[in-house]
Amino acid sequence: MRVLLTNDDGPLNDEFSPYIRPFVQHIKKNYPDWELTICIPDRQRSWIGKAHFAGKSLNAQFLYSKPDADDNSYLGPFIRPQLDSVDSKLPRDTKNSDVSKDDIEWILIDGTPASCVNIGLYHLNSKSFDLVISGPNVGRNTSSAYISSSGTVGAAMESVITGNTKAIAVSFAYFNGEKHVDSSLVDLASKRSMEIINHLYHNWNDETDLYSINIPLSAALRPDTRILWTSIWENRWNAIFEGPDVAQLENGTEIEDGVEGSLITFRWQPFVRKHTDSRYLAKTTDKDVIEARMISVTPLRATFKEVEGLVGELSLNVNSNSNFFAITVDKHDYLYGPLVRAVKRYLPEVEVVSELPKGAKSIFHYGEYEQLDIDKLAMEPTNYFANSYIYRKGIIRKHFLAHTIHSYVVKNPTSILSKAALETFPLELDYAEFLDDALDENWELRQELEKNDRWWIVKPSMSDKGQGIRVFRTIEDLQAVFDSFDEDDTDDEGEFFDDNKIIISQLRHFIVQEYLHNPLLLPSMGNKKFHLRCYISCRGALEVYVYDRMLALFAPTSFTPLKNGAFSPTDILDLECHLTNTCLQTKTKEKDVSVTEFDRIPDLSQEQKSRIKSQIHQISHDVFLGALKVNAVNFQPLPNAFETYGVDFLVDSDLNVKLLEINAYPDFKQTGEELKGLIDELFDHTVRHLILPFFDESKSIASSENFVKVLDYTANNW
Repeated sequence: MRVLLTNDDGPLNDEFSPYIRPFVQHIKKNYPDWELTICIPDRQRSWIGKAHFAGKSLNAQFLYSKPDADDNSYLGPFIRPQLDSVDSKLPRDTKNSDVSKDDIEWILIDGTPASCVNIGLYHLNSKSFDLVISGPNVGRNTSSAYISSSGTVGAAMESVITGNTKAIAVSFAYFNGEKHVDSSLVDLASKRSMEIINHLYHNWNDETDLYSINIPLSAALRPDTRILWTSIWENRWNAIFEGPDVAQLENGTEIEDGVEGSLITFRWQPFVRKHTDSRYLAKTTDKDVIEARMISVTPLRATFKEVEGLVGELSLNVNSNSNFFAITVDKHDYLYGPLVRAVKRYLPEVEVVSELPKGAKSIFHYGEYEQLDIDKLAMEPTNYFANSYIYRKGIIRKHFLAHTIHSYVVKNPTSILSKAALETFPLELDYAEFLDDALDENWELRQELEKNDRWWIVKPSMSDKGQGIRVFRTIEDLQAVFDSFDEDDTDDEGEFFDDNKIIISQLRHFIVQEYLHNPLLLPSMGNKKFHLRCYISCRGALEVYVYDRMLALFAPTSFTPLKNGAFSPTDILDLECHLTNTCLQTKTKEKDVSVTEFDRIPDLSQEQKSRIKSQIHQISHDVFLGALKVNAVNFQPLPNAFETYGVDFLVDSDLNVKLLEINAYPDFKQTGEELKGLIDELFDHTVRHLILPFFDESKSIASSENFVKVLDYTANNW
């Protein structure tokens, strides 16, 4: 969406134009898909209406501010633009290294707001604009007296009359002369303004040319402050100038500019005398609404004539016949861009919004688990869809996953899981001193540890990012590990240097898993241990897809086999060559983190890679089928949801694949910038295969290159 922004208060200025910076920053942060061009007067041009300086040629200058600035500082002015723009019609000088590509560009014109709009629409960019926003004005634009003189509304009117482009004028109404308010109030006013602008643009009334919005800068402003359709308060001005001082005129003898005596001066005093009251008291007027600290929206024709028929309260509820794609993850998140691009590619008719709309025909909601409406997900399977199941701890919690695999293998001993799952024991522990009691309750684990014939790894069942992972051999080693978690791990100066520790009582559930002693090592990668991160997606109840473009994540140092006496289970540095979690690696002294695409590894032939992928396909089929059949209480796929998991696998020296764990909401940014195309393709497949069918089942696709369906389960319909 291409948007032109102007105002009548001029550029960044604490006194005359304090609201435009936070307003623009709100747009940049929350509407990243907007292509925003800012063209404003070079100084305050209020009370100028839809005017132009007849016969005057206008000049441009350019300022640049930081997108996260908390003041009105800027670089410039420059006589040429300092940033590249493929759509710009203006000659550009991009040699200034002080200006960053992320900086906000402010185009200043030494003319009126209406002139800024006209120049913006016809001379700044090669592509047309979808919307003109004028404001936010410092002060209110209510009543015929103010609105007919307003440069803010005049600029919006210019957009309609000479550009035939939709326009919205925005004003922030302050009270008691206090235009400098707390920044949080300006931020809220910006948010409410953009909610209304977004709604009006997508629900434009055919009879309306432009809208005038007034937001109260009052402590009464809330996220749910009422929004009312209003008419213009038809007041009339009395004198807005104060007459000359008669005594001064009679006594004046000075000569000014060649004129004998004092000049006759009429001083600007528009707010001294009251204007007359409205002649239409029965209407809901903009003045009454803003005085009541509510939000007014006045629909206008380009002749200052009101639009009839829009009365009462304006609800931001959406058109009930529309389909929406609500993305509530942070717009700076690694996955946001690829997701939005894929949605626009395959669902061009679906509107992408940043908040969950009300009353829509169908909504697909992509967000963090805590942001989803769990009640809707469970109760409204035909009009609310989401990117997560409700119950899936049967696979994402390590001790539940071990139980799922064990139960399935007992009933299906020929399953690939019988050899792909490392031997695992659950362990429940409240405090380190109770380890002996916990092992008494889990006598099978005690027996295995007392053999002292192999190495083990202990992991908290519900943690992520490598927290609390340790390698050990004996019960004494395990006791030392848990004891170390309770120690004060600081140096003499109080610096905390091992933040990989955990608090036992907060987690309680652990697994003790057989340690893979013979990992596959690759000479080209320095013989470092690695694991494969594979993105596996489930849709409905139940299809399972494996994304064949996998990541190989390497330990920071070359692998050293474990030996008694040469390894300390409590020394985090001794773990470096054994643990491949990238989150853990960033905390070590050597920042030699290595992530590459599995298919790019030169040490393995295509046949060997295919063998590994084939095992992953089989494992994925069986583990999700097993969760569905033997642990249905803790894994309940829904027909109106899908979910993508980050699944980790190890490969041993004989090319046998071992399943490590399944992670919900995987951290896609560990892919890094170099491999970002891998995530772009993943979300392209995600929208095409998993999300598009929710809106149009006829467009369901079985499989495609790199996105392979490994399970299509249909329950018996008895």
